[in-house]
Amino acid sequence: MLGGNSRSRTYKRHLLGVVAGACASLAVLGGTAAPAAADIPDFRPEQWALTSIGAQEVWERTEGRGVTVAMPGASVDEEHPDLRDNVEIDTELGENGTANQQGTAAAALVVAHGHGMDADGGVLGVAPEASVLAIPTEGDLSKAVRHAVESGVQVILLPRAGDGSEALLEATAFAADRDTLVVGPAGGEEDPNVLAVAGVDQNGGLVPESPDASLIDLTAPGVELETAGPDMGQTQVDGAPYAAAITAGAAALLTAEYPQLDPAQLRDAMVEGSQEGSGGLPTLHVESAMARASGEAQDIPLIDENLVQEDQGVHIPLWMWFALIGLVLAIIVLGLVLWVRRSSADPYGVKAEREAEEEELALERAAQAREEERPSRRRKGGRRRKSK
Repeated sequence: MLGGNSRSRTYKRHLLGVVAGACASLAVLGGTAAPAAADIPDFRPEQWALTSIGAQEVWERTEGRGVTVAMPGASVDEEHPDLRDNVEIDTELGENGTANQQGTAAAALVVAHGHGMDADGGVLGVAPEASVLAIPTEGDLSKAVRHAVESGVQVILLPRAGDGSEALLEATAFAADRDTLVVGPAGGEEDPNVLAVAGVDQNGGLVPESPDASLIDLTAPGVELETAGPDMGQTQVDGAPYAAAITAGAAALLTAEYPQLDPAQLRDAMVEGSQEGSGGLPTLHVESAMARASGEAQDIPLIDENLVQEDQGVHIPLWMWFALIGLVLAIIVLGLVLWVRRSSADPYGVKAEREAEEEELALERAAQAREEERPSRRRKGGRRRKSK
């Protein structure tokens, strides 16, 4: 389960009330008018986290398309209108449970796209064109992390602070070796392969019960965050796990823009490209991180030329390729010629029929010749007269 707190302030659409009010007005006025639209509240102006980290300032460049953020150990409401089509549920390790409020809230902070006309209602995530892969599990978080890496995701969002278990440490190291950035809430045992994030309020102050500064790699908004809630509505959440979700969304933006950067370089871009917060702690700022990432990426090709050379193996001269292609074409042409000659030699069977007739005629002539060569059985002289 994700940590942090959520308030029960949930917003719902009131379609029936609006339609009923419109009908009543029409009955009183006796006029004609178009039906009233559903009242879908727009919470983007209240999403101070997006403004604080400067996410909207880079959306003209990227909104995270093509990047997948895995959420191991979390259940998510994939039918929430702010998340629909941006979430995939992998049930190989466990079923997607109904206790999904915290997972849904975290997923929306990463990839929510709103649900009104042109996304003018609901809430938005940091990377609204990225995707979330939720991997529910009964408790084996390390196995879910490995499964996420093998699924080919670029970013992993841990649901809780690390417990220091050997299995989880090995799983996050496995992710780092496979060029997958792991983000998680600060507060647990230190893990060099996890970007540990603590939450701050709008004034830059740490959320209550935050760990010691030595265990914090980065801070991000983590108080009064508007996000997707239960009953298809919205809610407000606090806590380090949600600050980590904000950071995972920022990582998706950076990865989409600079896919050639490895986890260490992405981490450096967000930490070193941050702004100084309260107490000297680094605070996430996407535009500054993007500028830092640009400097890191300018000398790194999108394709690793060394790997390309390794994959090429033995070098084959160009002329040999042409000779091989010519030989193959010659064999194909020869085969076609033979097939055409065989199929066109006697297409209607005339030759075979003529040969059969000639053979039959020869047999008849041979039989006639043998008949003519037989000696006559009649003896010379007249008939012998009978004696009286």
